Amino acid sequence: MTTDANIVVIGAGIIGSSVAYHLADMGVEGVVVVDKGDLDHNDGSTSHAPGGLRTLTPSRFFTTLGSESRKVYDKLPLAIEGQEQFFRTGFVQIANTEERLGSHRRLREMGLSHGFDSPMLTPDEVAEKLPLVDPSQIAGGIFHPLSGIVKTSLIATSMRQVSEATGRTTWYGDSEVTDIEVEDGRIVAVVTDGEAGRITCNQAIFCTNIWAPLLAEKTGVSMPLFPGEHQYIFTNPVAALDDRKHTEVTMPVVTFDDIQIYFRQHHDHIGIGSYAHEARLVDPKNLPKSAMLPFTPEDFTDGWELMQRHMPPLRDAGIRDGFNGMFSFTVDDHPIMGESNIKGLWSAVGAWLSFASEVGAVMARWMTTGDPGMDVAVADINRFHPHQSNREFLSRQSKYFYEIGFEDLHPSAVASSVRGLRHAPYHHRLEALGAELVPFASQETPLYYASNEPLVAKHRESIPDRVGYDATGWTPIMGAEHLEMRENVGMVDWSAAIGPIEVRGPGALEHLQYLCTADIDLPIGGVAYSLVLAPSGGITRDVTVTRIDEDIWWILTGIANMPAEIAAFSALAPDDGSVTYRDCAEEHVAIGLWGPNARAVLEATSTSDVSNDGFPWYTAKTIDVGMAKVKAVRISYVGELGWELYVPPSFALHVWDTLWEAGRAFDMPAVGVSAVMSGRIEKGYRLFGSDMSSKFTPAESGVAWAMDKTKDFFGKEAALAAPVNHKLVTLQFENPTSVIYGHEPVFIGDEVVGRVTGGEYGYNVGAFLAHAFVDPKHGEPGTAVVVQASGIQHAASIVKGPLFDPTSARIKG
Repeated sequence: MTTDANIVVIGAGIIGSSVAYHLADMGVEGVVVVDKGDLDHNDGSTSHAPGGLRTLTPSRFFTTLGSESRKVYDKLPLAIEGQEQFFRTGFVQIANTEERLGSHRRLREMGLSHGFDSPMLTPDEVAEKLPLVDPSQIAGGIFHPLSGIVKTSLIATSMRQVSEATGRTTWYGDSEVTDIEVEDGRIVAVVTDGEAGRITCNQAIFCTNIWAPLLAEKTGVSMPLFPGEHQYIFTNPVAALDDRKHTEVTMPVVTFDDIQIYFRQHHDHIGIGSYAHEARLVDPKNLPKSAMLPFTPEDFTDGWELMQRHMPPLRDAGIRDGFNGMFSFTVDDHPIMGESNIKGLWSAVGAWLSFASEVGAVMARWMTTGDPGMDVAVADINRFHPHQSNREFLSRQSKYFYEIGFEDLHPSAVASSVRGLRHAPYHHRLEALGAELVPFASQETPLYYASNEPLVAKHRESIPDRVGYDATGWTPIMGAEHLEMRENVGMVDWSAAIGPIEVRGPGALEHLQYLCTADIDLPIGGVAYSLVLAPSGGITRDVTVTRIDEDIWWILTGIANMPAEIAAFSALAPDDGSVTYRDCAEEHVAIGLWGPNARAVLEATSTSDVSNDGFPWYTAKTIDVGMAKVKAVRISYVGELGWELYVPPSFALHVWDTLWEAGRAFDMPAVGVSAVMSGRIEKGYRLFGSDMSSKFTPAESGVAWAMDKTKDFFGKEAALAAPVNHKLVTLQFENPTSVIYGHEPVFIGDEVVGRVTGGEYGYNVGAFLAHAFVDPKHGEPGTAVVVQASGIQHAASIVKGPLFDPTSARIKG
């Protein structure tokens, strides 16, 4: 048979149920939900997930999902009368060490910037909430009162019941999707082996989690997700819980962060989940019908010993039974959400089940209005580079994220297990200079160079020391490179950071004028800084645009997120073939040459005119460097005279060596990206993802000047009409030893008035600087504030930025 639908939701677990619930709540008609198994006893994790809900995490993205989901779980009617489905017991994170308590304090401060408090607990206070825990074994903890335990199966059933009652959704169990029909790049039907048969539709969404990759493969959609087994056991009755056995949950859900174990109460039993073993990955091409696999007791030996030590009453209880439940991992530990390269075919997989409500709400908004309503860049299905779908890369990263799930990563850390995969063509030159490398977009990139240590003595008085936690990942060489670039000149391997997207065709100008907030009807060689907005008027990206030829432009943007940007930008282009997009990042290696002596170094290598008159600021042209042709763009992310040089890879080593030799006349150092980041803070330049996101309008991020209000552009009316609820300001700290990373709360008195987005020492200003979003009524220069970081109060004041070269005379000279 054939069934007609508007939207088909594939998968009736809690994610799929949430999508249907929110679509129905928005008034969307014709929603059909299909599942390969029973609707009440889902084959996936929904049927057996322990259900710990986190409303505060180190990630603003996940914190938003958790806190917003809680609001819905609070109001859903009970699926089964008399059976609680959301236990509002709170959540305790336990620390075994003082170091871990430090991470808990920083997490509490992030919560304060969200508007809720999670108090710290002494060991005895932990034991008061958790009488099974031996306080002598722990250092303390943190309590999240808004968290709790979600019975995901009942929540999914409740959402189904509510949506069915609207008459807008129809549900089919025992209906496996066997095919997805696509015509002219757009979904037209979902084929099932059940009662619904072939379902014609306008849109469909994958909510099948571990089963998604094989189903997506039928359409050619890449879904880089890998299943893994996670252990969960049930103890026998615990005597100490005998007086609580008539109530399913009376205690908070708990994690022992240092030993990678969590537990929750089940009447007079305890359920324990352990990550304290090597990850067990499952072949995504050979999955069973159910996500529950047999228990492997040998993997639980260490976890059980650790739990008995921390909870002595368990020693007399023993293990009743257990299972290995499957759930999914991605290459960057974030969900896969959004519209695929097939029009109308969407994804919502890889998310924690307790976050399901807001995942469903985001997808419902996105599918119906085009705006997800929150910043989802980290989860965008189109963010992946081709190599990230490689099986070995995916399996290694999935294993890595399983095994570091409880680790306290320093803000300076880059989470990746894959090293040495990609290199700049002159990589051996960087190694010879003692580059300290980290992977950016999987490419080894210098943070700083050990060879520059002699510069520390030269600039020592301008570089405050850091100690303890704040010295992690930092060296005074970073400050020395910053200062030397400002005073002299520095050469930067910029190849993993920025690359060009080529946009060409007879319709390119009209399209880019609508896409970009700036006027990009430029002369050939002209350059413009522009924003790209969301339908809500928030900022989805900031880019540099240069006109290469009459009908050819370059969009210079971050390589890490380039696939998602191409997908988003091209989605707004006409579909008549008059505009084409092409990723050119692999065809051009970026080298930064910045500082007062940059022109002198470039002149020594080139016969081209690079004078201020011959090559003004914000222009681009092809020049000679040595024996190579180079596309040079006169821009700088550090606020200094200089160029970004875009070089064909086969010439990149020659260009690097040519510039290096010319720089010997000035003792020019190679400079790492850490100095670039401190330079941008000092200059007041914004960073997308921190200072700008779809949550904030140009006015709120302080970049309204990048909008040409005389022309039409996407998101213009919303951006101009939106209230200014936040204001991005610059903070200057009184103590030069202050170190602030981002997410810390900003106080005036006892009131939280904002949050820090990021900071770094301003080596030329002589003070630590940070950007922060604050309530506009408290955003005037001269306002005294306090920023709390790691339990310490740091005095600062709001200043008018930028503090370094406010007229940009250096960059224009």
